[in-house]
Amino acid sequence: MILSKRKFLSEKECKKLIELYKNNIHNSFKYNTNSTYPLDIDEIEGITDRIKNICYKFNDSCKLDTHQIVMWPPGSSMKPHFDPENDVFACLIYLNDDYFGGETCLKRNFFFNKIVKPETGKLLLFSNSKILHWVNEVKNSNRYTLALWFVRK
Repeated sequence: MILSKRKFLSEKECKKLIELYKNNIHNSFKYNTNSTYPLDIDEIEGITDRIKNICYKFNDSCKLDTHQIVMWPPGSSMKPHFDPENDVFACLIYLNDDYFGGETCLKRNFFFNKIVKPETGKLLLFSNSKILHWVNEVKNSNRYTLALWFVRK
């Protein structure tokens, strides 16, 4: 399953989330070349409710597991991979698009390839344990995403 929805978040909401990350950078941790801020659910409650409503239409036996803001500096990327078998969905929301590269690539089978171009506020939801996915190299500026993972109950 792959779902892409433009303007899921407003530019104002995206800017607030980037500011939230910047104001809490001291609470972030490094993962590969990325810097990740693990969110308190209260910080994004209205947003997670909207995302849960979409997810549960596709699979009502999953639950929100992880939610974080990730900053991808220039030069960062992610190699092709599948997420763990217990994962049901990954959800990304692009918080900015003022950089080059950083596209999310999805490959379901030999005949299906999708490249998702980042757009501020765009939501991407997909079956992350079943679809091979990766991120192309980010160039010239930081890429910010809100990332959520849903797992089996």
